Amino acid sequence: MPAQITAAQVLIVEDDPEASRVMGEVVRASGLTARVCGSAEAGWDAFAADLPYLVVVEWHLPEAGCLALCRRIKASPDGPYRTILVVANHDPQHIRPEEALKAGASFCMNQTVSHPTFGGWLEIARRGMDGLIAGESAVAKLEQYRREMEDVNAQLEESIERANQMAMEAERAYIEINQIFKTVAGGIALINNDCEVLRHNETFRLMAGVSASEAKSRKCHQVFHSSLCDTPDCPLTKIKNGAKRVESQIEKSGPGGETIYYHIVSTPFRGLAGELLGMVEHISDITTRVLVENALKESEARYKELSIVDELTGLFNKRHFNEILRYESDRTRRYKHPPLSLVIMDIDNFKHYNDTYGHAEGDKVLAAIGQIITQSIRNVDSGNRYGGEEFTVILPATPGRDATVVAERIRTNFEAYDFYPRPGEKVNKTISLGVTEFRPDDTLESLIKRADANLYRAKSSGKNCYFLD
Repeated sequence: MPAQITAAQVLIVEDDPEASRVMGEVVRASGLTARVCGSAEAGWDAFAADLPYLVVVEWHLPEAGCLALCRRIKASPDGPYRTILVVANHDPQHIRPEEALKAGASFCMNQTVSHPTFGGWLEIARRGMDGLIAGESAVAKLEQYRREMEDVNAQLEESIERANQMAMEAERAYIEINQIFKTVAGGIALINNDCEVLRHNETFRLMAGVSASEAKSRKCHQVFHSSLCDTPDCPLTKIKNGAKRVESQIEKSGPGGETIYYHIVSTPFRGLAGELLGMVEHISDITTRVLVENALKESEARYKELSIVDELTGLFNKRHFNEILRYESDRTRRYKHPPLSLVIMDIDNFKHYNDTYGHAEGDKVLAAIGQIITQSIRNVDSGNRYGGEEFTVILPATPGRDATVVAERIRTNFEAYDFYPRPGEKVNKTISLGVTEFRPDDTLESLIKRADANLYRAKSSGKNCYFLD
């Protein structure tokens, strides 16, 4: 179990001095310390020496050094509990998140390194780091409980074996077992074949929330009821059927209504002649570990979503657009049916609006068109932010003529949307659209180029319209 975070809390592996300086300033401003290395090999030596919990690696390190370093860190004994943030200071659009994640990266920053952007990603990575540190501690604690339980079982088996060999040692074995019940971590209870609690320690009683007399005078399913009781999964039932060790995980409500998670190990309890007298149950509270694991799963799911979604508009980003268009065009070409259409659109005079009212108001326009596109298409369609003020819609199973209906719906809804960039000043924006249908001899490039050419024709025709070819 880690006692504390090492001095070099953040390791930065970056061969660009300016980027290293910016990231180092952000790290120190966040209250952490940083160690900077200029190559993958130096980064590995620093990691092996300090075992930092957060490592920032430049994607463009020479000779694929980024991926090699990620794999090497994750393959190390401490690797599973380390957070790796991959950055791309040069050409961030060329970063390949899938390869980085497969190599062991936790997060991929697909933006040029700067104080605000790196600060935001550092905070996300730091939350992941905190979760992994908590997870490492929880796993270490569970391992401690497991070792203790193995020691308890070994001691119990040794005590019972001595009792079988010499009846005169029975009293001594009883004393040893009694001591184990007092000192073992977690709850422990001795239950007979009739489900009666014969002996228990104080922790078990506190987990059950009953008095000592109540625990001894009632059956186990009355004292510590769970979803396993009265089912074939009952540990005592399995032990009676010959199981030598039964591990279970249950959920129970705590005093305040919170959910508590328990890990239970059940083993047979036998008499002097080897007959089955009941079972010994060791109960560990694993709530912290389960909550950490659930939080990590939610964090991973959220990151995967963010990696393909444009945050401002809520639409898919260009990388996801390329993947979906490739898939749909391959499917249309393979089966020669159904048709596939593509719409490319651009907000008219957006630069002038931005220059006049500021980027904050421009962002409101972009967010509005993202919402209108989402509301105007089907679930099977894909709305995407192609870049800047340019957007696309992929329409599977839709011929070009039907695609113009969607294009017109988006155009009219956007034209009717009222913006108020200044108090009392209402502005309505328009959009031009290029529509085209996939052809058997099309490549992705030719399909996009034709839609883009149709967008240009719509712009040349006075804007606020669509053109189909």
